[in-house]
Amino acid sequence: RSVAYGAEDGMLDAECNGGTQPAGFKSKRDGRLWFPTQKGVVVIDPKSVSAGIQPTNVVIEEILIDRKTVSHQYGIEILPANDSLEIRYTGLSFVKPEQIKFKYKLEGLDEDWIDAGTQRTAYFSHLPPGDYVFRVAAANVDGVWNEQGATVKISVKPPFYRTFWFLALCIIGAFGLVTIVFNSRIRNLEKAHAAQEEFSRRLLASQEQERQRIAAELHDSLGQELLIIKNWALLGLRNKTDSSEQLGEISETASQAIDEVREIAYNLRPYHLDELGLTKAIESMLDRVSKSAKIAFASEIDLIDGFFPKEAQINFYRIVQECVNNIVKHSGATEADVKIKRSDSILRLSVWDNGQGFETDSLALKRAGQSGFGLAGISERARILGGKLVINSGNGQGTVVNLTINSKDL
Repeated sequence: RSVAYGAEDGMLDAECNGGTQPAGFKSKRDGRLWFPTQKGVVVIDPKSVSAGIQPTNVVIEEILIDRKTVSHQYGIEILPANDSLEIRYTGLSFVKPEQIKFKYKLEGLDEDWIDAGTQRTAYFSHLPPGDYVFRVAAANVDGVWNEQGATVKISVKPPFYRTFWFLALCIIGAFGLVTIVFNSRIRNLEKAHAAQEEFSRRLLASQEQERQRIAAELHDSLGQELLIIKNWALLGLRNKTDSSEQLGEISETASQAIDEVREIAYNLRPYHLDELGLTKAIESMLDRVSKSAKIAFASEIDLIDGFFPKEAQINFYRIVQECVNNIVKHSGATEADVKIKRSDSILRLSVWDNGQGFETDSLALKRAGQSGFGLAGISERARILGGKLVINSGNGQGTVVNLTINSKDL
């Protein structure tokens, strides 16, 4: 075993040099060691040197969090807002305390000891959330370690968004949100399904009403007129006299029958639509209505041929037709105006009347749509065309129907 001595132990000088004489010798009488130095002779008695087998006690003097001293008697707690941790420790010894060496580790983070040398402070920053134990050990000048050392418990609290309860609440909230969205989606689908069923029911009812109307017209008008033609023909056959009067009646009745057949066919599908195009078909329909109704109709219609695919033309035509029919049958108006404007890929329809109007709530719309499929049919055809339908009305305020269609949505 070797022992180092310095000035604090009484060494007069670090250089031991005997010149031409030995650099040191041992006294045979008492066993003391004599060493010559530049400043004098140094004597060491080996009997007075004892082995430093007593470990150095280690204490943790001070702990600072964000440069502020905290009590550590029962451990310390580091909050999410804290950044730095400083632990100051020392070894208790009267024998060369400046030569005491230290090592430390943060159990839970460090696997091995960290050699701190004679440094008496450990620094940590931004520790992950968790529970740790700081352990420091010291070795005296003779290299004897106090492995038990000193310890302090450290608890680093996680931010609220990393706590179990917050994560649990997030999971519950997410599950609840998904449930709400799912239930809302189911309700919307059920409403849409119910609306579609209602629309289908009313569509079938409207089709049946249309069949009944056509059957009644065929029976009451065309059937009666054909019966008259038959009777006049039989009368002419029985009478051998001049049949010019009977032939005239037959001709007139046949003309009426032809007109009624044309009217029925026109209502089923206007021939103008296929022969003259959508623009002329709408103009012809408005002309016929304005001549037969006691309403002053004004119109301003751009050329819209080619805007719609062929199969979609009838839907737009029926929208205009139903708007006009509603004015004639239900509005009590004296004036009406139909405008169809086209600009690039946008088409705008506006139908106005100064009639009695109606409340545009769902009940009123349902009542207004009971005849001839009404506003419900207009709304459904507008949806098929991808258009935006807006109806503004009120009791005694007239009605305005606006429809905007983008050709890109067709």
